[in-house]
Amino acid sequence: MADNEKSERSYKDTLNLPQTDFPIRPNAAVDDPALVARWEQEKLYDKAFSLHQGAEKYVLHDGPPYANGNIHVGHAYNKILKDIVTKFARMKGMQVPVTPGWDCHGLPIELKVTQENPGLSGAALKKACRDYAQRWIDIQRQEFKRLGVVMDWDHPYTTMSFEYEAAIIRAFGVFVNKGYIERKNKTVPWCPSDQTVLAAAEIEYQERKDPSLYVLFPVEENAVSALWPELRDKEVSFVLWTTTPWTLPLNRAVLIKPHTDYVVVKSNDDRYLILGAALIDKVRALVQQELPVVHTFSAEYLLATKPFAHHPFIPDLKVPVIASGTVQLNEGTALVHCAPGCGPEDYEVGVEHALEIFSPISPDGKYTEGIKPEALLGMAVSDGQIWVIKELAAQKKLFYKTSLRHPYPHCWRCRNGLIFRATKQWFCDLSRDNLKQKSVDAIDTVTMIPAASANRFKATLEGRLEWCLSRQRVWGVPIPALVCDACDFTFITAELIEQVAVGVQQQGIEYWDTVTVEQLMPKGATCTQCKKGTFAKERDILDVWFESGVSHYAVLRENPALAFPADMYLEGKDQHRAWFQSSLLTAEVLEGKPPFKRIITHGFTVDEQGKKMSKSLGNVVTPEQMMAQLGTDGLRLWAASIDYADDAVISPALTENIKEVYRKIRNTMRFLLSNLYDFDSSRDVVALDALLPIDRYGLHELIFINAKIRDAYERYDFTDVVHSLGDYCSSGLSALYLDIIKDRLYVEKADGIKRRSAQTVCWYILDTMTHLMAPILSFTAEQLSDHYQNDKKRSIHLQEFADLMLLWEQLNAADKRAQKDISFQTKAFKHITETMHEQQYMQTWQQLLQLRSAVLKAIEKIREQGIVKHSLEVKLTLNLDPEALQGKELLMPFFNALDNQSSQNVKAFFEEFFIVSQVVLDNDHDGLQSSEYPGLSLFVEHAQGNKCPRCWRWDTTNNPDHLCSRCEKIVQ
Repeated sequence: MADNEKSERSYKDTLNLPQTDFPIRPNAAVDDPALVARWEQEKLYDKAFSLHQGAEKYVLHDGPPYANGNIHVGHAYNKILKDIVTKFARMKGMQVPVTPGWDCHGLPIELKVTQENPGLSGAALKKACRDYAQRWIDIQRQEFKRLGVVMDWDHPYTTMSFEYEAAIIRAFGVFVNKGYIERKNKTVPWCPSDQTVLAAAEIEYQERKDPSLYVLFPVEENAVSALWPELRDKEVSFVLWTTTPWTLPLNRAVLIKPHTDYVVVKSNDDRYLILGAALIDKVRALVQQELPVVHTFSAEYLLATKPFAHHPFIPDLKVPVIASGTVQLNEGTALVHCAPGCGPEDYEVGVEHALEIFSPISPDGKYTEGIKPEALLGMAVSDGQIWVIKELAAQKKLFYKTSLRHPYPHCWRCRNGLIFRATKQWFCDLSRDNLKQKSVDAIDTVTMIPAASANRFKATLEGRLEWCLSRQRVWGVPIPALVCDACDFTFITAELIEQVAVGVQQQGIEYWDTVTVEQLMPKGATCTQCKKGTFAKERDILDVWFESGVSHYAVLRENPALAFPADMYLEGKDQHRAWFQSSLLTAEVLEGKPPFKRIITHGFTVDEQGKKMSKSLGNVVTPEQMMAQLGTDGLRLWAASIDYADDAVISPALTENIKEVYRKIRNTMRFLLSNLYDFDSSRDVVALDALLPIDRYGLHELIFINAKIRDAYERYDFTDVVHSLGDYCSSGLSALYLDIIKDRLYVEKADGIKRRSAQTVCWYILDTMTHLMAPILSFTAEQLSDHYQNDKKRSIHLQEFADLMLLWEQLNAADKRAQKDISFQTKAFKHITETMHEQQYMQTWQQLLQLRSAVLKAIEKIREQGIVKHSLEVKLTLNLDPEALQGKELLMPFFNALDNQSSQNVKAFFEEFFIVSQVVLDNDHDGLQSSEYPGLSLFVEHAQGNKCPRCWRWDTTNNPDHLCSRCEKIVQ
């Protein structure tokens, strides 16, 4: 029969073809919700919370998301990262109780509820806010479950629970008792739209266009005569620069930079102006005037006369000239307008120099009683901006007007511009007991991941002057204090705070609405300061960052299942100035140490241009959209693949890459599973010393990749985990080990030692990889384990990682070529990764793989010539020169050992290793050619004989159907 004739008989039924009902493609839209429902039915969340009781605890403290809308992709990213961390810790045998949390109080919910229910106030408004927050908690909880996140969902902590609200008040009481709290008039960032003070963490800077004015403040006449006698009859004016004209009616000083030179110049209209000498050229270029210098003098020369300046449009108002280091020389005129009631730096200068902290501005941003000129009374400061410019021009006190674009503080909620306004507020004194510096120093005791984030954290804390704890809203924890209506004296004691805490613990914050002043104060008590006033309840509430910041006190300390300090806080980088900071500051006061052992900080979710996702930009991608494209595990894989030191990019290119990585991992696991349909791990496992050489190598590589991936998990390097999983499946398995053993799996006797040897390793790989991927690919891992764990009694997420340490030791004992000095006293996986490839055994395989690469390149050359189409059509003639062979001290003992065992000799090993039909070891072949591998020469040609219709190998046999000698024996 000619070579190209084919047998009509089919041998398909004699092959061990793959079998599995594990689908090649996931049906995530159906299967994932079903699996979530199953987990709930199996009480996975409860079991995971208490699993490994008595073992070492690992506590990740969940930073509470806000309960006011569907979760966005940033929420998903954050919760998935937390889930990966905790699942890994649980699977390595630790007790990992995870309590989710929700932040419930604050302005956004109050505004929304007020819009939906106009007229509500007091306890009724709070009740409506509770209902609103609870509704969104229930929605978000289901959305987080849908992501495969395992937490104790039935027992979360919420900042609106009565117990938590009482804990907030008690924590505040500790601050009061230790002397950290003071109530004072101070200039604070204020949102006129929301009518409340803002914390530093609630301020966003957006670019906007503002007027840039150069305003004339005439120097008092006596000072002019004393300083420059020849100008006594002239008007000499300071030129002040400002971008907030509306604050000029509140001016109380002119600021000059000490130890700096100034000049008097003459303008084109014969006016004399004072400017900083360092900025004269900039001003000349701006106004396009020559401005010749008349006098040059130092700031100290001017200040020696203790001069005053006339306000540009308020008659009879003279303001002092004061030296201040806050004045800059990079822009303006080196002369600054100071309104202590309208700016934080101006406030500090005002306090230092006993200036009036003047701020007649209403909560909604209008000028109030006491403002001058009186024409401004009742006018919004935004309109005052225009009025002031017109008045300056009318009074001929506007030297120059232009505009500029610059970053300006905006409210993070309503996105409107802020003002600064002096009001009575409650503050935490960060200088008390050196609290700020203690907190900064404490950061050095915390493991910061990435390490560079420590600098950012320190910078946000070092730049903070005070912590304003009060807010002018309703939906929040009240400040338990009473205020005298006559003298504004504040009554606050430890007894009062505890009384309110007890009431709130029983009734919630609504207690503050129902309790009377008489019930809170001793009978007949009057103000101890003025002796005549009566008291009213403080109406301000506590900052929500204080609320969430004391969660370590209210949750970690109160729940015996948890622990203080937490092992991990994990949030976005914006929390350096928010939750991380409020948690650290409060813990230093309440506990005397940080509430966290380590912090992971991740970036924001951005589009492919690096722009932060925003509804206004139309670039928002929802978790639902990503799951529709990728499936839930695809979304989780994306989250794990991101280097969280940078922002998390969502782009079409990245989405396609995630799809490909997931497809490769899933298909590789499916291939393993499909070749284990008749394999029972309790019965069919082959002893390690009986495994074929390539199978034993496969186990070594599995142990190495297991150690490598677990080490990456330990380092919280999830990007490395994803890369290692994907690379191992594509390069280590599909392109190498599985490609080599495929023939044995399909063709060899079903229960023969050669097939069982390969199946044994396939089972170890499948089991190990399924567990390794479970923290990330949680749905896929559960479904895989359903298929191969015949006696499965519990979820993959309640199982531990495969313990390969014993296997590692047995392999080394079985392999006589392993070095004898490898220590097994440590079970550190990093030890394995560092030592494994230093072994003689693995060095031997490194040489073998290089040898294989040289052979495959030679085969590829004749394939390109059309002599063969597949490597199974190849016959190889090899000569291994024992003297010149690279790595001969490793390879020759390996080859000798093969020839001395019956399972596979050198010839059979090479045929499988190179995936060719015929190998001849011949030193005298005429056509031998050198290869890329030193000491190896070879000749590549088409195999002889016929193609076996069963295994497709070529052989010279007399079988009428061209069965090769191997297949002929198997099918008999």
